[in-house]
Amino acid sequence: MVKEAQQVQPKISGEYRAIDSRYRRDVAVVNVRPKLEAAVFGLWAVIDVILMVVFVFGVLLYIVSGAFRDARMSASILDNVSASHAGVMRAAPVGLDIHDAKSSSVSSGKYDLYATVENFNPDWYVTFDYVFVYAGGVTEIYSGFLNPNETRLIAAINENLERRPSGLRLSLQNQVWHRVDGHRVESTAQYLADRANITLDLATYSKDLILGDDQIGRSTLVLTNRTAYAYWNAEFLVKLMRSTSVISLTKISVPEFMSNQTRQFEVRWFGEVPPSASVSVEPLIFYFDQGVYMNPDDENGLDVRR
Repeated sequence: MVKEAQQVQPKISGEYRAIDSRYRRDVAVVNVRPKLEAAVFGLWAVIDVILMVVFVFGVLLYIVSGAFRDARMSASILDNVSASHAGVMRAAPVGLDIHDAKSSSVSSGKYDLYATVENFNPDWYVTFDYVFVYAGGVTEIYSGFLNPNETRLIAAINENLERRPSGLRLSLQNQVWHRVDGHRVESTAQYLADRANITLDLATYSKDLILGDDQIGRSTLVLTNRTAYAYWNAEFLVKLMRSTSVISLTKISVPEFMSNQTRQFEVRWFGEVPPSASVSVEPLIFYFDQGVYMNPDDENGLDVRR
């Protein structure tokens, strides 16, 4: 029986083993490289997609949040504008209240025209021009004013008219409102009270004066300036009244009306006046015009505070 000889593997030298190792490594690299490249490309694609999604999401978030923010800002601006407008409207002066215009006959062809006007604003005064309009005509233009919270007659005195005016109304023009300076005037009410304390101490009326064939009325007025201020030329509207009706109007001026001074005047009433009536006065002093006050160092040398 013949025995099969045992095969002996040839021995590989170290050099050949190194070559074989490099070969196997190169084969592994060649086989793995495409997979690595595919994996890297896939990872890059995933990252790119993620970045794209993040970008798109960021843009959408910016647009949406910006839209909401713009909407909120616009709403806030509108609210502020509305609040500012409301504040301005609350602070704005209320228009003057003009009562019906009336007329009283002074004599043949002579009429006094008047209307009560009210300024309800506690911290606003107003200047204006005015005319009385009637059927077929209009008076000349006069200038007027109202102090804060003042109510008084606005008048055109002794107007020449052919007949008693019909359709009479007062028309105010060129109204200019002025707010009292709160830095100068702490209290408007107190400011006016300090300057308006001029009293009518005596007012008489009688129809006992004979001039030719006419019997006219006359009044004696006594005014006292009880303020600490002196006025260059204080004017007053004098009203001849019968009950609540105005019979006649006139104006008087008190030049250099000093503080704590009492002055007496006589007023004559011409035309159609009643045998009995009452007399009252309304000051026509624009207390916010510093030109009406006399300076403490004027030629009279009196210490009159301004």
